[in-house]
Amino acid sequence: MYRWLQKGSRVCYARGLRVPYSTANSVHSAIHKVAKCNSVSESEVSKFAQLSDSWWDPHGPFKYLHTMNVPRIQFIRSRILDLQRSLQSQGDLSNLRAIDVGCGGGLASESLARLGMRVVGVDAAHENISMARVHQLRDPMLTNLEYKHTTAEQLVAQHEQFDIVVSLEVIEHVTHAFEFIKSLVRLTRPGGLIVVSTMNRTLVSWLVDVIVPEYVMGSVPRGTHDVAKFVPPEKLSEMFGACGAETVDVQGLVLDPLRNVCTLVPRDFGLLRNVGVQANYILAARKKA
Repeated sequence: MYRWLQKGSRVCYARGLRVPYSTANSVHSAIHKVAKCNSVSESEVSKFAQLSDSWWDPHGPFKYLHTMNVPRIQFIRSRILDLQRSLQSQGDLSNLRAIDVGCGGGLASESLARLGMRVVGVDAAHENISMARVHQLRDPMLTNLEYKHTTAEQLVAQHEQFDIVVSLEVIEHVTHAFEFIKSLVRLTRPGGLIVVSTMNRTLVSWLVDVIVPEYVMGSVPRGTHDVAKFVPPEKLSEMFGACGAETVDVQGLVLDPLRNVCTLVPRDFGLLRNVGVQANYILAARKKA
């Protein structure tokens, strides 16, 4: 799909379309600009920009995000329907506006759009947005999806708000987790839903999310994750509470990297607390009306 033309320039082909990418200098400039925001990490943005070609490769460095996407979307859809029932609203999602913050190449954004919502995918890396736009062209039905090269903080400054705010496997890559959560809540309309998925800070998550995929199997580039940035669900709920949102559900995303399967499980098993969220988990919070 890709070929290099000359130093500092790249062109992507998808179904006969020729889409020019920014030069290396302009990409670096864009990364530096968005990194000035409170929670954006310039090194993390640069890291994922370099991997942008691989987003839609189910066997590449993002293979586990492909694996996790189905249960993540299943969880999000269920929480949206719960919210609508509490509001005695219709099951049609077309009247909802959603945002996928840190959308990468658009894996979750496309799935959310196929639920019927109007979706905006945003990312701090220009190359990720370029890749997402190219892949979107493969499905002419995705007219309810748009991508923007921006950040949560910049959208807050523009007074944007959404019914559903989603950020999946992003918070463990930001500089200031609390500032990032604050931005997500500010992007949410009163009474709206926020969904975040990430990794717990435990021995299990260190083994499952770092040691096995990065150092044993080599399926994820080494250095992708920093255990020190993993966020326990109790801490994430605490941050949401401090920002004016209440946690409504937490479930585990049990990822088996050897078999490449992922399953949603309850947080607690009887008297055994937090057993299901020892590694990956997904949390839904509702902003106070």
